[in-house]
Amino acid sequence: MKLSEVHVDRYGPLRETLQFDDAHVVYGPNESGKTLLTECLLRTLTGDRRVAGPRIDERPEGYVVLDGDEGEHKLSNGETLLDRYAERYNFELTPAEFRNVFVVRDGDLGVLDEGAFYRQVTDRIVGIWTGDIETVRERVLERGRLTPERLNLSNQHDDAREQHERATELLADVQSYLERAESDGLDAIEHECYRAARERERAEADVAALEAAQAREEYEELVKTKGALERSLEERAALPGDADLSELESRLDELATGSEDEFERRKTWCRRATLAALAAGVVAGAVPLALGIREPPLVAAGPAAFGVVTLVALALYRSASNAVARLHADREAVVERAAEVGIEAYDPTEVRASIADLRDERESHTEVVQTNTGVLRKWLDIDAEDPREVVDAAEDALEARRAEIDFDADREFTEEELEDARERAEEARERAEQLDAALREHRRQLDRFAERAGEIRFEAVCGEPLDLAVANLGALEDLADRLEAFVDAVETDADVSRAAAAVLERMAESENEKMASLFADGEATEVFRRVTDDRYVDVGLTDESRLAVELANGERLSPAELSRGTRDQLYLSVRVALGRRLMEGRDGFFLMDDAFLSADPQRLERQAEVLGDLVDSGWQVVYLTCKPEAREALTEATDAGVTELTSL
Repeated sequence: MKLSEVHVDRYGPLRETLQFDDAHVVYGPNESGKTLLTECLLRTLTGDRRVAGPRIDERPEGYVVLDGDEGEHKLSNGETLLDRYAERYNFELTPAEFRNVFVVRDGDLGVLDEGAFYRQVTDRIVGIWTGDIETVRERVLERGRLTPERLNLSNQHDDAREQHERATELLADVQSYLERAESDGLDAIEHECYRAARERERAEADVAALEAAQAREEYEELVKTKGALERSLEERAALPGDADLSELESRLDELATGSEDEFERRKTWCRRATLAALAAGVVAGAVPLALGIREPPLVAAGPAAFGVVTLVALALYRSASNAVARLHADREAVVERAAEVGIEAYDPTEVRASIADLRDERESHTEVVQTNTGVLRKWLDIDAEDPREVVDAAEDALEARRAEIDFDADREFTEEELEDARERAEEARERAEQLDAALREHRRQLDRFAERAGEIRFEAVCGEPLDLAVANLGALEDLADRLEAFVDAVETDADVSRAAAAVLERMAESENEKMASLFADGEATEVFRRVTDDRYVDVGLTDESRLAVELANGERLSPAELSRGTRDQLYLSVRVALGRRLMEGRDGFFLMDDAFLSADPQRLERQAEVLGDLVDSGWQVVYLTCKPEAREALTEATDAGVTELTSL
């Protein structure tokens, strides 16, 4: 199939309609759309949106008309040239094959990813699958973690060699240690250590339960103590003050200096003395008269004297009467004062008795306050001295402690029981520590084994991580089993992979021999000899599926060792040969965007002649260029039609 017509409705700024001859030159200056046209055709013909470095992101709009052995065919509805090949000729051509053989872009005749491309083309043309064999071999080597040449364990795959060595050494050390542990009785000591640890846990749990009950009891006792202190402070505060009691006692003492009985006796005596003195005065006045004494001085002297006595006695009586009255008043005042301070009594005697009781009560409260204040300060670590401040501090401390109290810990206990539990716990701790000391080196060794095991990639080899805590001999035995499985897995994978690699190697050698047939028909060599004036005598592939050429003197060179112009000639020869083989003898076309950009005039002429021969053999060549000399060489060699583009 050949290109007959290309119509571009829109591809970026490009708008063109072109008809193509079997040989056709699209000529135009830079920025006239030649590269856009090539890119548009490539995307339309292959449907490949992954064209390297597209200049335009949008999809091309337009159509392409193909000219085949059944007439013209217009590609539409997303149909591609590759679809048409598959439908018409029943063979598949990939976008990569089409780009690498039939399309030259940016003046580069080279083939991308040569090794893979030649293997792919060989697989298609010769019917072998060298690429697949190589891929399978690589995967086999990767699965067996082997080096590609000597098939030894390789550190390139999960550090296989180093991992195998580490696992083997660790397995030997673990097995040796397990044997020594059995002879030294480490297993029995280990079990004793666990048994002692369980006994210690039980003893400590018992102590914890008893201490929790003790803490609850202490808390409740402290709450009671605080309550008793508060009550004593309140009740003591409600009692009369010391000053009031002392005042009452002083007044009672004053009352005690003059008793009522004494004052009554004085009062009676004075009354009697007054009556006696009065009677004596009457008698003293009557006796002189009775004796017939009429002299006034003598008559008046007796009554006067007893009158004085009477007056004195009367004065004393009145004094005693007043003292008794004052005493009664003072007693009543003391009782009233006592009532004012809160003492209910009927007389001073009851007041004194009440004062004594109140002092005893105050002293009792004071003793309670002092005792409970000291208890709270000690058990709650309170710095305050004043009992009221101690109560406030105790309130806060008890509230804070409440959260720590287990109120369900209602276990009955005694101090002896708690002390016994503590002794048992201490003995259990000491025994556990002694056994732990005996096993300390053992545990350090287990830790070292665990650390070494952690450096081994179990998951990469066995499919799952180690996930094993090497904490005892039982776990160490498990580690030995896992290490043995690891070593066996590495060695088994390596052995199986070596066997598979050997088979694949023989298959690859056989298939590589077939790959030489890719250029066996000599067409690439013939074209290359012609365009290089017989300087090169052979074109073929190396054992690594790389293109190589041979000089007349037998020297072999890679494309990288050739000049740019010679390399372009080589790839042109290769493209012509591969194109014919890929098309299985059918006609096709080459689309070239200044393919001979670096050729000198002589080489350009010879390359144009090759394209002329290609056109004469039934192929189509569409060449896009901005070089007048290329246009002239091609039109002369191929009688090509010309379409001129103008700047966009």
